[in-house]
Parts: sequence; C-alpha cells; structure tokens
Amino acid sequence: MKVLHIGTHARKGGAGVASYRLVEALRKEGVDARMLVQDGAREGFVETTGKGRLKALLNLGRFILERLSFWFREGAPELRFLFSPANFGTDISRHPEVRSADVLHLHWINGAFLSLRDLSALFRSGKPVVWTLHDMWAFTGGCHYALECRTFEDECGNCLYLKHPSDRDLSHRVWKAKAAFLRDAGLQIVCPSRWLKKEVRASSLLGKMDSCVIPNPIDKEVFRPMPPEEAWALLGLDRSKKYILFGAATVGNMLKGFKWFKEAMALLLNQMEGAEGIEILVLGKSKEDLQLHFPVKVNQMAYTGSEERIVAIYSAAHLFVIPSLADNLPNTIVEAMLCGTPVVGFDSGGIAEMIPHLSGGYLARRLSAEDLAGGMRYVLEHPEYEQLAAASRQFALEKYVDTEPAKQYAALYARLLNKEEKH
Repeated sequence: MKVLHIGTHARKGGAGVASYRLVEALRKEGVDARMLVQDGAREGFVETTGKGRLKALLNLGRFILERLSFWFREGAPELRFLFSPANFGTDISRHPEVRSADVLHLHWINGAFLSLRDLSALFRSGKPVVWTLHDMWAFTGGCHYALECRTFEDECGNCLYLKHPSDRDLSHRVWKAKAAFLRDAGLQIVCPSRWLKKEVRASSLLGKMDSCVIPNPIDKEVFRPMPPEEAWALLGLDRSKKYILFGAATVGNMLKGFKWFKEAMALLLNQMEGAEGIEILVLGKSKEDLQLHFPVKVNQMAYTGSEERIVAIYSAAHLFVIPSLADNLPNTIVEAMLCGTPVVGFDSGGIAEMIPHLSGGYLARRLSAEDLAGGMRYVLEHPEYEQLAAASRQFALEKYVDTEPAKQYAALYARLLNKEEKH
C-alpha cells in the first residue's frame, strides 16, 4: 500500500508539521507513506514538485499573482492571508509520485500550490482520496475560517473578507467552482477535531461525504516535561520569575488573538499581587518590538527546527495562553500539555475540546479579555499547581497519544482500497 501525502509544506506551519509527523508515524506502522510538497528540500520520504532556483521563482510568482488577485478585493489588510481564491497552482496529476500511489492523501494545499483546477484533476485520477482538513477552506468560498458567517451551509456570498460583498462576489464564484467538481469527488474527509467535523456536516459542499475524526499524531517521547531549572538554564532565563507563554507562527495574524492577550495581561498585572515577578515568553515571528506593548519583560523566542528547544520553552513556562478566535486542533496545545504546561485559551473552535477546564487548564469565554485574565490568574495562583500540570499532561496522553492516530489512518486506507477492489 503506497500512500502519497500532498501539501504545501513539510515541517512548516501547523498543517505542515502535523502532516510530516503523520507520515513518520505511518512509516513506523509499516505503511509506505511519502510526501509531495511545494516548499522544502528533498529528503528521505519527502519529494518536492521541482528543484532549483527557477522552480522557486515560479512558485513565488504564482503566490504573488494569487495574492495580487485578492489584494484588489480584500476587505482590510489584516484579512489578506485569511482568504485563498486558489486561482493559481501546479498541475501534479501526472507527477510520478501521484501516478504510482494507491491512495492520495491531501492536507493544506493553499498558498498557490494547488488551484481549483489542479484539485479537480486529482479527484478525476480514479484513486481513493483522503483529505485531512486543517481549517475550513475546503468547504467555504475561500476563507480559512468563517467566524460568525454561516453562508457555507447554503451558498457562499456576501463575504465578510471582501471589500464589496454581494450575492455574486468572489466567494460565491469560488464556492460554485468547488461545487462543480466536488459533487462527484467521493472523498473521505478526516477532521482532527469534533468541532470541525460538525462544521463539515453542516456545509453544503462536503456535508454528505463520509467524514470521521482522527487527531493529529504526536510523539510523547519528544514532548515530555523537562525540569524547569534545566529549561531556564538552557534558555538563559531568570529562575526567580514566572513565565507566561504566548505562541503563534505569526503573532500579527488576527485570528491568533494577540490583541486579547495584550488586554488580558494588562488586567492581570493590575489585579495580581507580585506581578513584578512575571515575564512573558513569545514563541513566533513578529514585525514589531513586542516589548512596547507590555510593562514587564518580553522574551521573544524564534521558531527553530530544534524540538529540544521547543520543549524547553514549554517547560520553562508556567502556562501557555492561546486566545485564538478560531482554530481547528492546534499542535501547540497538545505539545504544551504533554510538557506538563497548563493551557488557558478561548472557548472557540476545536480548542474547546482540547483543554480540561479547571482540572488541567482554563477555557475562557471567547473574546473576553477579563475571563482570559481570570484564567491566567487561576493557573498562576492554583494551590496545587503540580497536580494541575500533571492532569494536563495525562489528559493529552489519553486523548491524543493513546488513541494511536496512525493506526486509525492505516485502517482507513485499507478500508478504502478494499472498497475499490470490490467495485
């Protein structure tokens, strides 16, 4: 059984990391799993759609053209990368890896990797297709998260991401194009969270297709508690402080909720005794100096390829805060909990099912900086913090490790191939 995983990135971004880990886990289960990606270097089981400077320039050119096509229509600059029209891409239907695969497994394919036409070509290949959804894009008119909008349940239009929304706007045209080739696609949809499956079932594009829930795999031997003293020493941090961690690949991404984190920190520092003993850790990229936003010290940590360093950052923190306005199943939550770091987050999307409220973390009311601050204070002042941290790790082990996602996927592939043979 040869399964080809297709996505824009390997080991970059939440979806790229999750898909790479899945392929690693599948190979340990004896599945001949490989990856075909647009970005990254060829290595081991990872193949790229091309190599060399010319290919990189073509990829960049397609990305720029797609962004420019949306730039004229975007409702605001902060929405620029939250909507993908998928009008530029690469036809990989004749790629040797695609032709030799028994099962095609799609992941996040945006960023001008696959266009709508390219997706349609893959669906016509006659091969079983599994699509693990890492956001809502597959069943909307182009947005990655619909937020309060529910038009994807019928026909997209009047899109909140567009400058001039109307019944026949860009989102409606993208929705119609998807409807034309998804109607007979016969996909197997996989959702990492129960929340996303509920949204899939409500959608007009994918609601009638087979769907199931399988969480993203994660290695408990990699993500495990590091003694705080060791983590502080490795990172050069002051061991007398308490550290609050905020993480986002791009801190300025509106959906990651930095605005609410900033407001909640201001409230927390005003309310809490001993606030001078608190410092902030920020894991992710930012275009601005984040120290300007806070009266306490901000330690900015860049994302690196070193998992040991990531584990140290989680282990150095007393809590991890994730006030996302919408999210599917963030890897960072499970990683933090496995490192024994309680998580405080908004009750939004898949996050609501990931945090054991009060017993191992805190779920704050969505868009409430006051409740977010209250959650941070709950964890910081918890009289039995060690038990809270241990409960957080145990919850993650039982829900996201012991369920053995790779074995569930292997069984799914076998079932799909068996169905094909009977036909």
